[in-house]
Amino acid sequence: MDISRMLKQFLTEQFLKTSIRTPSKLNLPIGSARFSIEQMCKLFPKDANIEIRKISLAGLKAEELKPQDESTQLIFHIHGGAFYLGSLNTHRAFLTHVAARTQMQVIHVDYPLSPEHRFPTALNALFDVYQELLNQGIQAKDIILSGDSCGANLALALALRIRNEKLPQVSGLILLSPFLDLTLTSESIRFNQKHDALLSLETIETGIKHYLPKNVDVGDPRVSPMFDDFKDLPPTLVQVGSKELLLDDAKRFKDKAEQAGVDVTFKIYTGMWHNFQMFHPWFDEGKKSLADLAEFAHKQDKD
Repeated sequence: MDISRMLKQFLTEQFLKTSIRTPSKLNLPIGSARFSIEQMCKLFPKDANIEIRKISLAGLKAEELKPQDESTQLIFHIHGGAFYLGSLNTHRAFLTHVAARTQMQVIHVDYPLSPEHRFPTALNALFDVYQELLNQGIQAKDIILSGDSCGANLALALALRIRNEKLPQVSGLILLSPFLDLTLTSESIRFNQKHDALLSLETIETGIKHYLPKNVDVGDPRVSPMFDDFKDLPPTLVQVGSKELLLDDAKRFKDKAEQAGVDVTFKIYTGMWHNFQMFHPWFDEGKKSLADLAEFAHKQDKD
């Protein structure tokens, strides 16, 4: 890595630690935390060639991002945010680039956040969205299910529920910086605490507190899908940064999924922090992650 790239990464990490990670340890009011994240995400540039259309799916506000008039494949993305942050606004820019790079239609939704709506409200709502997509005539083989951070948790939980309820399964699953174990037993949560520029332990602990009703255990496979059976999951892409708190969530998923016979494409991106994909315009590793995502998505296109 040359000096200019090293300096740019160092300055970005220091900015994120100061503006996002450190304040997240202060137990800010939820409204303030949501506002801060949305303001930061305004820095991300959108791809101007992508058409953005507001829609409604299963009673939820949603957006359709289209790179062209006809796309054979649809990516249904579930945003992250520790179950209590994130929105259409925070992920719109990133997803325009996903749509542009894959040349596939992308749909994302404003699912119910906690603590206003605790488990299983969000998962039920996302399951209803998937059923509505099928009812609209979209074939499961033309849907790729995607999520980042806690959105990856919900995406995996949704794929498992689709399997358990014997609905047609999606063609592929994309897990970006996944948060899959709410028991917080992954070793990287301890050894990467000082290295992850974006995510703090306090944020995920707050998210768990907001998300779970008192009668649901953190190890319940419905909320910690790491502990479920991964048999018959679709081909899955997993991306994670080497500095992430949740690095070992991704590694443990890979090992267990491969043992269950799942076709897993897995990559660690050197020097990258949580949800680094959203910073792809400024970093080579981020650009490579988007190219890898597109390559995986194209392999799932059966038409």
